[in-house]
Amino acid sequence: MADIDRYRTAIPVYLIDGNTGLPVSFASGGAQTTMGSADLDTGGDKVPTYKAHSYTYDNSGNLATDTVTDGGTSWVRTYQWSNGALSSDSGWVKQ
Repeated sequence: MADIDRYRTAIPVYLIDGNTGLPVSFASGGAQTTMGSADLDTGGDKVPTYKAHSYTYDNSGNLATDTVTDGGTSWVRTYQWSNGALSSDSGWVKQ
């Protein structure tokens, strides 16, 4: 039997906005916002974070990279950890 944990086998679930067809999130206080609307890459362009993601992890089980792909374009976000705490986040970098 395989080990299942929320870090390595998590499955994202999205609620879809009936008007736009885009996934939504709920900000503090219950305000609804469209996911991805404020996600920009390091060049200032929008990143479709509502698309499928793939993840890699370091030897300690920490998230190392998050990759989102839309058609032939990918964006990668790289994380570094120090003593179990996030020490750097590259932001979304278009490949």
